Parts: sequence; C-alpha cells; structure tokens
Amino acid sequence: MDDLDKRILSVIQTDFPVAVRPFEVLGERLRADADDIARRVSAMRRSGSIRRLGAVFDSRALGYFSTLVAARVPPDRLDEVAAAVSQLHGVTHNYRREHAYNLWFTLTAESEARVEAILADLRSRTGIDAFFSLPALTVYKIRVHFDLAGGRAEKGSGTFSPGSGPSDNAEPAGEEVPDPFSAEQKHLVRLLQESVPDTTAPFDDVAGELGWPVDRVIEQITAWCGAGVIRRFGAVVRHQRLGFAANGMSIYAVPADRIDAVGRQLAERPEVSHCYRRPALPDFPYTLFGMIHGRDERSVRALAAAFAGEHRIDAYDVLFSTTEYKKVSMKYFVEE
Repeated sequence: MDDLDKRILSVIQTDFPVAVRPFEVLGERLRADADDIARRVSAMRRSGSIRRLGAVFDSRALGYFSTLVAARVPPDRLDEVAAAVSQLHGVTHNYRREHAYNLWFTLTAESEARVEAILADLRSRTGIDAFFSLPALTVYKIRVHFDLAGGRAEKGSGTFSPGSGPSDNAEPAGEEVPDPFSAEQKHLVRLLQESVPDTTAPFDDVAGELGWPVDRVIEQITAWCGAGVIRRFGAVVRHQRLGFAANGMSIYAVPADRIDAVGRQLAERPEVSHCYRRPALPDFPYTLFGMIHGRDERSVRALAAAFAGEHRIDAYDVLFSTTEYKKVSMKYFVEE
C-alpha cells in the first residue's frame, strides 16, 4: 500500500460517503482524483484487504439479541464441537482460545429466549453442559478502526455518514423494542449487510434492486446511521493484512463499584476496538472485556498488563485465538 491507499482505507473504514457519487466526495476530502480512488478501493476489495464494504448494523436496533458464549470443551472433541457451532446461522465469530474455556463464539438470534433454546440444544446434542452466555451488560465502546495514515486522513466537514463514531459513553445494554421494519426496509437491510456493488455509483444499484429513487435510499441510510441502527457504514478490513497481526481478548476482574469508571478508561485506548461489561461465572471472575489490537502478542500483553497495573487490577488475562473456525457478518431478516 502506498500513502494514498493508507489514507483512503483509514477514512472509509468508518466514513464511506453515503452519497450519489461517493468517490467524488472522497476525492474532495482527500484531494485526489475520484476515479483513481474508485480503482484503488476496487483493487483492495479484490485483493481481500477489504472483506466487505457496507453497513454494520446494531443487532438490538433490529430487534435481535446477541451474546458472547464461553464453552469448556474436552480438547479431543474441540474441532467436532466447533464444527457444530459454526453450522448455526446466528454464529458469526467462532474461535479456539488457550484457556480452560477454550471455545468462544458470538451468537445472535431473534430473542434471548431463542438464544437460550439454541444453547440448550447444543448441550443436548453434544452432551457438554458448559456453554455459558455472557451478554453485554454495558457497552463502553464498539469501534473497529485501524489508522494507517498516522492521523493524516483529512477530517470531514459533516458530509459523511453520521453515527459512525465510537460508543465512548457507557450504554446499558438493556431491553429495547425497536420500531417495526417494513418489508421494503428489511429488503434494504439484506442488501446493505452484503458488500455494496463495486461501481462508482453503488447506491444507484441498491435503489434499482429496491425500486426506490436513489435519494430515498440515501435518506434512509442516513436516518439509520443517525439513529444508531447502522453503527457505521464502511469497509470491514482484514487487519492481519494491514500489519495488525495480533488481537487478544483482554479480561479483568473489576468490582461493581469501579467497573464503569475503569471500563470508560479502557474504552479510551485507541488499541481497543470493543469494550464491554459482562457477567462473571463462578470459576471465571472477569467482568470487563476489551479487544486489544497490536503488531504482535507482546505489545498486546504489555498494554493489558500496564492497564491492569494502572488500575490496581490483580486478576486479569489476555486470551488469544489459536484457531479461527468462523468469521462472517451477521445476516438479518433472512428470508425463509
């Protein structure tokens, strides 16, 4: 990647313009030729540096329930059980980690009751009882952004999709009842959760699929971004190809009277992409979870250790994934 590639990718991870001619907007922002930017983005999509270019939805805002599941699986059965887990539609991320709880996966379904039913079925089918749901009790941060330009990507002036910033303030993850989505809106969700077409006017193509005017598509996406239904509209990247080879799930045992203050502090770290309060288990006392990204495992461990020392946290750890069984984007409103 040259300097312009890095500047482009630093911007479009969170701020891909929701506009009729998005590459012209990018050209003005980056002071570069729009056609050249379009060619470069297309090349990054073909090479796999960009896994997907589209909307990242908030599952709760769509009426779904999402959780992190920790499982303790006999090592000789781990691949078998992981394969069964990966077959589940609502599982988007599924990893082996070096810990007594050695299988970790995200599970999203239409309700908490449906999640519990899926886990009950897994326990029955596998004969393994140790599948535990650890839903987010508080969201301190959700922002995946790798700064490749060293802060040199020009700041926008309000022309980019709103609502794409971090969840820096503590956000209780309680029950929310979203407004119902029409059949047409659900169709739009299905289109946007995939990559938008690799053209210079991708929203024209989305509008054609829906039979809407393009201005209506842009208005709806912008409204969803502003309301938090879309967390960000941009590029989902392969971080390993960008030089961030290590990411570890840092976990800390923090007392309830301190966790919000400490959680906000962890969320402020630029190396941390996701930061949550989750329930503890009897043999797993950790309540604060933060995904740390770095160039190597040593740097990730060093940051977690420094943070624990700064906040006088005795019980902490960093769990690295050793096998990636599944990593996909969630598919909402799947037609039967």
